[in-house]
Amino acid sequence: MSMRVLIIDDHQLIRAAVRNLLVPEFPAVECVEVDNGHSALEAVADGHFDVAIVDLFLPNETAFVLVRQLCAMLPDLPVLVLSATDDKAHMRQCFALGVSAFVNKGEAIETIVDAVNAVLSGKKYVPEALSAGADLSLSVGDNDLPNQSLEKVMSVLTDRQLDILRLVAKGHSNKEIARHSNLSENTVKVHVSAILKALGLSNRTQIGLLAQKIGILNTLSSLT
Repeated sequence: MSMRVLIIDDHQLIRAAVRNLLVPEFPAVECVEVDNGHSALEAVADGHFDVAIVDLFLPNETAFVLVRQLCAMLPDLPVLVLSATDDKAHMRQCFALGVSAFVNKGEAIETIVDAVNAVLSGKKYVPEALSAGADLSLSVGDNDLPNQSLEKVMSVLTDRQLDILRLVAKGHSNKEIARHSNLSENTVKVHVSAILKALGLSNRTQIGLLAQKIGILNTLSSLT
């Protein structure tokens, strides 16, 4: 039986590794590879796919946005998130949005085959990092966010904090942000804590959701 898989990752090596893993296991598989969210949405609009394998944090795109769009547009399409994050809040958020599987890039690559087989049979593939029986619906939705506007956020945060907020929303770690902004990792951590407190947020996932909601990633940033 033929199968079409959409692989969405900005790293060519990751896409090739996934393709090279799937082809021997699923001889009739056709892999379509894209490196950004726009191309992914065009691909699913143009043709049928049996599975979508997507990186959660794509460059220049807010975390969870593409996953949210794919799950909303095609609720019958099994979405498998392949990500380097081991944040349980991120995992729960993905399942709350409707994904069928979550695989950490640090796991054995053969794990992807197990996850694909699971979702093709209508099951979910839940990482061991989430304890057995965990409530996968536990997440932060738009309705749980404080009522903030773009103008208010820009008025209460410094320019540096706004830059850091954008980078956090794009999925960058404190180490990556420190390298971007020529700050120590501890200083970045202090800024992130200040951002959370100023905006009444609880975690980095909420930063990403709020940034998406108010459109702050469309404003200019002083950091590249």
